[in-house]
Amino acid sequence: MKKLLLLIFILILFPQSSLFAKDESEILIFSLSPERVKEQKGVLKLQISTFSPIQKITVRGKPKKFASGASLVWLKIPYVLKPGINTFEVYVKTKLGEAKQIIRSVYETPSFLNKLKLGDPFQLISILGYANNDNIDKVEDNQTKSSAVTSSVLFVPSYRFDIFEDSSIFIRGVLMADQHHNGEFESKEVLFKQLSLEWEERATQIGDITFSVGTNEAGTRDVPESTSPKDSFSKKHKRATRDNIYTLKAKKNLDKGTSWNWQIDRKKKSVEGSNDDSGYSNTFSLGYVTPLFGVKTTFGGTLENTNLNGTYKDTTAYKTKLKVDYPISKVSLGLQHDFSQTEDIKADPSLGAKTKNRNQIYTLSLNYPAAAWCIFGLTQKHERQSSNIFGKSYTVNSTQIQAILIY
Repeated sequence: MKKLLLLIFILILFPQSSLFAKDESEILIFSLSPERVKEQKGVLKLQISTFSPIQKITVRGKPKKFASGASLVWLKIPYVLKPGINTFEVYVKTKLGEAKQIIRSVYETPSFLNKLKLGDPFQLISILGYANNDNIDKVEDNQTKSSAVTSSVLFVPSYRFDIFEDSSIFIRGVLMADQHHNGEFESKEVLFKQLSLEWEERATQIGDITFSVGTNEAGTRDVPESTSPKDSFSKKHKRATRDNIYTLKAKKNLDKGTSWNWQIDRKKKSVEGSNDDSGYSNTFSLGYVTPLFGVKTTFGGTLENTNLNGTYKDTTAYKTKLKVDYPISKVSLGLQHDFSQTEDIKADPSLGAKTKNRNQIYTLSLNYPAAAWCIFGLTQKHERQSSNIFGKSYTVNSTQIQAILIY
């Protein structure tokens, strides 16, 4: 009677041992070797422990020898690795169950680490936006302002061809389109395309250097329909501008979180139907990023000279940028101030003076990375421009919501 009660008690406490014979939890497989290695040849050390006698062990499908009736086994598996990730499938069978486990061994060659750092050769960034603008026509403060709600989509695909360990060629594209929800502003809708070929040389004495050649085209919605040349991508848009761009830029990382960059652009501008507004522009930009007082701080400056065909169209522009990014839990708070001053080189006699515009933009942004491939953003902007020419001064406030998807 006592033996029967004891058996019932054991079955109540350990029902799985009798009702579920094939239980993987009784088999434990450990790798005693480091996952990342620098040498191609080596030995994979395994430890296998079970609660019942082991009947069979295979590694990559090949049976391994062990002591009969053992429940604790150590194995040494010689290997020759290929660059990158190598896998070993370990299979163990006992009287009570069976289990499989994948053991990884990463052979870190310089070429593998370089590819790992660069990521996949193809990348697609998609940005979906929704914005509200309280002065779409940019009229002066004493005039009636019109609000507009706009949806936009931006696609930035790129593909990388690795030539050498520190050299790559990129093919990049940009496609941007927006839509005004108020039909009154349909003619302001823009379609923009850009295609560029870039050569990047990394780890030089002055940092990562990139030279690119590209072309872009912008069109506006053809409303009402006209006989103007159509956009090459959409017949609903008329061609507005077409530019050829040549860029040389460099970026160098210094201490942790600190870097500097510079960029030179040469642009050939072609404005549809206006030879006076066509011509060339040259731009030089300089930037510096550092964790000032522990907060990521970005300083930037730009000098741009525009040489157009029109006698009084040439301008000089100075631009500055200051941005602070402060992390709050998972959210990144950004504060930015942009200032620019654009001035005519020659005074237009019909205006009586050189045109001088001063523009300031204050930006508050919040970015939340919901996943490694998805970022949500909220941006509030206040833009104010002052000018010595009537009709060129204005104030604009805008709010934008974005979803950034990275593939």
